[in-house]
Parts: sequence; structure tokens; C-alpha cells
Amino acid sequence: MHICCYYILVELAMIMDRLYGGVCYAGIDTDPELKYPKGAGRVAFSNQQSYIAAISARFVQLQHGEIDKRVEVKPYVLDDQLCDECQGARCGGKFAPFFCANVTCLQYYCEYCWAAIHSRAGREFHKPLVKEGGDRPRHISFRWN
Repeated sequence: MHICCYYILVELAMIMDRLYGGVCYAGIDTDPELKYPKGAGRVAFSNQQSYIAAISARFVQLQHGEIDKRVEVKPYVLDDQLCDECQGARCGGKFAPFFCANVTCLQYYCEYCWAAIHSRAGREFHKPLVKEGGDRPRHISFRWN
């Protein structure tokens, strides 16, 4: 890891811990071939309260030397997760393609369960995240049939 990255990493951990508390891990995503930072980092929290506070804020201002950057905070979407609602029973045991990042949900869903849960009042405007290449979650449009 580059020396500069190390200091940015330490500062990231310190800023997030100062703002939300409970930081137990911080890392910077690097390109596997070039070993160069991708411009994304990860922070893990030791408690749910800190985690929810961080993702609820949506943005954090990071300052390092002359760099002053507003960074979006998103939940990390894991690979190969079963639907939290049906544990794969309604989708033939397939992994859940959707993650709801809204703090009232914070769960993985199969298509069936997403449609059932998110047709309820108050949840119809939640947007599913899906994992795409390079570990970057993206929002997708979900249409009701």
C-alpha cells in the first residue's frame, strides 16, 4: 500500500469514528492488477447504531491536506446472500439480487419478496441496490407489473 493511502485510510477511520463511533475496520479498495486505489473505501462498525447513523447521513466531508471531498456513504452489498424474508423458499434457493438500503429495511430480497414487501405503503419508493462488477452497488429501476 502506498504511504499516502495509509494516511488517508487512518484519517478515514478517525473521521468516521469521530462522527459515528464504533469503527472497527477501514480499508481502501485497490485495483487487483495495478495495486492502485480505486477511489472507494470501506468502513465497518462494531455496532448497528453507528452503522445506521453513517448510512443515514448519506454523505461525509473528508479533508486531507489540500483535498476536501464530499463522499457518499452507502451500505456494502455482499455477494451470495439469500433473501432475508423467505431464505430462498420463494425463489428456488437462488441468491437475492436486491438489497434495500433504506434504514427501515436493510435487507436482501428476492424478486418475489421485494415486490411483496415494497408494495406496502411507505416502502413503494425504496430503490433496490444490485451489485455490479467491481464491487460497486448501483440503483436499479423496479417496475410494478
